[in-house]
Amino acid sequence: MIRSSLFKEVFEQSSVPQMLSTFDMSVNIGNRAFYDYLGYSKEEWEQLSVKDISHPEDFVIDEQLMGEMKQGVRSHYQIEKRYFHKLGMILTATLTVSLIRDPETNERYYFAQINDCTDQYAIEQSLRKSEQKYRLLAEHSSDIIMLHDVNGTYQYISPSVESIIGYKPAEMLGTLPYDYVHQDDIQTLWGNHQKLLKNEETLQLVTYRVRKKDGSFSWLETSIKGVYDEETGELTELISVSRDIQKRIETDELLRKSEKLAVVGQMAAAVAHEIRNPLTPIKGFMTLLSKTKEYNPMYIEIILSELKRIELIITEFLSMAKPHHKKWGTIYLDQLVVQVSNLLQSEAIMDNKEIILDIQNKIPRIIGDENSLKQVVVNVMRNALESLNKNGKVKVTLYKEEGYICIKVVDNGCGISDERLTKIGEPFYSTKEKGTGLGLMTSYQIIQNHNGKMDIKSKEGEGTTVIISMPIKYKTRL
Repeated sequence: MIRSSLFKEVFEQSSVPQMLSTFDMSVNIGNRAFYDYLGYSKEEWEQLSVKDISHPEDFVIDEQLMGEMKQGVRSHYQIEKRYFHKLGMILTATLTVSLIRDPETNERYYFAQINDCTDQYAIEQSLRKSEQKYRLLAEHSSDIIMLHDVNGTYQYISPSVESIIGYKPAEMLGTLPYDYVHQDDIQTLWGNHQKLLKNEETLQLVTYRVRKKDGSFSWLETSIKGVYDEETGELTELISVSRDIQKRIETDELLRKSEKLAVVGQMAAAVAHEIRNPLTPIKGFMTLLSKTKEYNPMYIEIILSELKRIELIITEFLSMAKPHHKKWGTIYLDQLVVQVSNLLQSEAIMDNKEIILDIQNKIPRIIGDENSLKQVVVNVMRNALESLNKNGKVKVTLYKEEGYICIKVVDNGCGISDERLTKIGEPFYSTKEKGTGLGLMTSYQIIQNHNGKMDIKSKEGEGTTVIISMPIKYKTRL
């Protein structure tokens, strides 16, 4: 079959497994690399055929393509084919078969070259299985898993999106998240997006409202992570995981309202007592004026002073009792602390307790929801007062420190043990006999929503210190 000495030398010395076959496949000659690849000796191979070493499914395709070559339909072909190794292993290779002709005899032969891709095929299979596994997880996750390009355009959306916001994944592909986000929350989402593009942060957690297909809005909490090229470090894609937190938001709001009602109820007795106190001199001086029929400036001044005191107490009480919507605006914390102190002062005096204020000059303004923050300060100061014995003191200090405005509430009450301190802030855990634990839990959530922090330190028998730190400038988490 091989007449040319040069061709024979090239054929034998090639590192690529090769085989030369007669047109009727009666004679099949392999080179050294071919025998090594399949694990057979030359003598063993002479007792075998191509069919013996071929996977049955692939041999059918191989035989069909050879038939087309015989008919002159094609001069060559290339397929991915599986072979059986002598030891029983299945090898995967790219088979290239060409039709060649002997120039002297004009006889035609099949010339086959085998490029092994077993390892590559195994890797591809592993990747394919891995992809199927992760796709299975994504498509059955209750969270919405999404893939975006760097501009935010949706490239993949898991099926759970339909159960949460009503859209089918195909309806959202090619669109942007900003097409569905509430207009008041777009700036928040945009800011987080820009941080990822500038490599300022690699992971973002953002809460926002999204428009559902029926036109209503629902709250989502989304974790956004950048995917970077390993070689260039360039941001290539964004992965986001969104969770429906609408029920959680509604539950938190109910807890906040419940806690507010509890606070209002506790203050009712003290407020009633405090209003009754100034009513006594007012009634007395009005009786005197009625009898004497004479104008007395001193009496009028006392009456007006006591009426202002009543007005202040009622105003503060109503601000706590009436329902309100979250309204973000400018807050003067020094004024807020004074207002809360005035509100609680009467209760403190009734129990022979003292509230001391120490407010630093030129306290900067902050942005937030005034009613929510007032609720926090009331909760903290009331807890401090309730921990005191008679003649105890609560000192409230307001100061500026490293970009934060700090409200420091210190009491010399009974303190909290280390064991109990670790559970402070958990729902339904309280150090008070009839407490629900919802007050501090709600307070923690309000402060976190303002990007602030609240630290509690206490020593049993000596007292407790609570520090509320509010950032002077920040972007609110809506």
